[in-house]
Amino acid sequence: MKNWIEREQPGKDKLQSLKKDLKIDDFICSLLLQRQVNSLKKAQKFFRPDINLLHDPFLMKDMKKVVEKIQNSKEQRIMILGDYDVDGTTSTALLYKYFKNMDYDLLYYIPDRYDEGYGVSRKAIEYAEINKVSLIITVDCGIKAINQVDLSNSKNIDVVICDHHLPGEQIPNAFGILNPKQENCNYPFKELCGCGIAYKLITAYNSLVESSIDTSMFLDFVALATISDMMPLIDENRIMVFHGLNVLNSKPRIGLRNFLKSINGKIDESKISFSIGPRINAAGRMKTGKIIVDLLIEEDINRANTLSNDVEYLNQKRRRIEKSVFDEALTQIDNERYTNIVYGDEWNQGVLGIVASRLIERSYKPTIVLTESNDEILTGSVRSVKDYNVYKSLSDCQDNLLQYGGHKYAAGLKLKKSNFDIFKNQFESIVKDNVGRTMFTKSFYYDLLIDFSMLTIENLKIIQRMAPFGLGNKRPVFRTNNCFIDYKLKFLGKDQQIVKSIIKDKYETKLSFICFDKKSDLVGLKSPFDILYNVNLNNFSGQDTVELTIRELYIKK
Repeated sequence: MKNWIEREQPGKDKLQSLKKDLKIDDFICSLLLQRQVNSLKKAQKFFRPDINLLHDPFLMKDMKKVVEKIQNSKEQRIMILGDYDVDGTTSTALLYKYFKNMDYDLLYYIPDRYDEGYGVSRKAIEYAEINKVSLIITVDCGIKAINQVDLSNSKNIDVVICDHHLPGEQIPNAFGILNPKQENCNYPFKELCGCGIAYKLITAYNSLVESSIDTSMFLDFVALATISDMMPLIDENRIMVFHGLNVLNSKPRIGLRNFLKSINGKIDESKISFSIGPRINAAGRMKTGKIIVDLLIEEDINRANTLSNDVEYLNQKRRRIEKSVFDEALTQIDNERYTNIVYGDEWNQGVLGIVASRLIERSYKPTIVLTESNDEILTGSVRSVKDYNVYKSLSDCQDNLLQYGGHKYAAGLKLKKSNFDIFKNQFESIVKDNVGRTMFTKSFYYDLLIDFSMLTIENLKIIQRMAPFGLGNKRPVFRTNNCFIDYKLKFLGKDQQIVKSIIKDKYETKLSFICFDKKSDLVGLKSPFDILYNVNLNNFSGQDTVELTIRELYIKK
């Protein structure tokens, strides 16, 4: 298969050297070397992430200045201003909970997605003024809020910005800015999320005032945000997520307990990505992100139950609306075009980004999903495919856009309704020319070609310890050729689309498998086929068994 690509394999000398140090199978040494783990010392750090190896927070530009400002504002009112997604709400909750423990007078503010949009709004500044706030601390937003910070300054309200987004050419005239990506910041790790920066702020404050508070209790917030914001799980992020997951499993917050009840087994990064994160985001998409902060800081179990039920209702509503919009959008896909640009006049703005991502799974090409903002304006979400810079293509269309922003793979835009057809054709033409008139093809990368015999319980336990998985440390994908179904298929799920059975390789080694989206290919399959898959330890009934999750298959004629 030309679109199945094996990752670069380590040299034999490096492989044998690491095997000698670690005394584990060759193929696991290969996995580690692919992740730049090439020595015993690095392996020890990788398998046992040490919280004491986090970087000194005072290496971040403006950190000392910001901490001292907060310390000197103890007798004044502070407002924490966050975004409505997982990163923004967890950041807000983290700072609120920590500084409440320090007896600060605090407010928090989450903008309304539909009324105010993303980031620092004029309405938020006015709210701070009405409530006699002296200092605003932004989290996960603010680095582009030039005019808003000037407005706040004119009202004698100082602003501290904690943001991880890329600064523009001009930065706001804030009292202090915590952002590792800003110019002249010597902080060694640049890939923190907003909540990660908020955590660095409280650890800096904690050390300066010599508090006895154990800041690691807040790492559950950082884990939720880092995973949901798809930050690379390397360096500090790996350490903080590792320990944050331990907090979630050992001592979950009251506000999260109802979410966790529905999850079988240990909370890991995939459970956050597919279960907890979407629930948190649903509130901001459907109603308001403030309900999430209320829930995350709640200490009363009855009140928390009420709030979590409200969030669950919003999540179910989001899923219904998302399915409806997705089904309608699918009917507009033209397989002959190089782009997907779909539009519905009454689609919910809160699900446009999710629908765009789902459309790419079906039709692999740059995708824009639009709906009416009002009678004259369309608003939309843009998602791209690997190695295609959709932001650059939008900038080439800016004459037909009212507003756009984002980055290489994801963006948002606004345009006049009357310009829709012109923009649609212009964007299509630009993408088509940029890719040399060759249609996009999705590639699938795998780590190693192996036989099933290598997948022992002992080896699987080592692979499990390579978690948390995510960007920068992807869950291993294996390839095995010439497989056969060895048992009748079992169908599960609401629509009976999930397939379970037994599979064997050419050496007759048999393993269980599950597959979520290849039912039509598997039913009645007799000929040998190759597979790409992840592998897990299934602990059903207290007994460990190896189970494959089939991602792709190639049927041999």
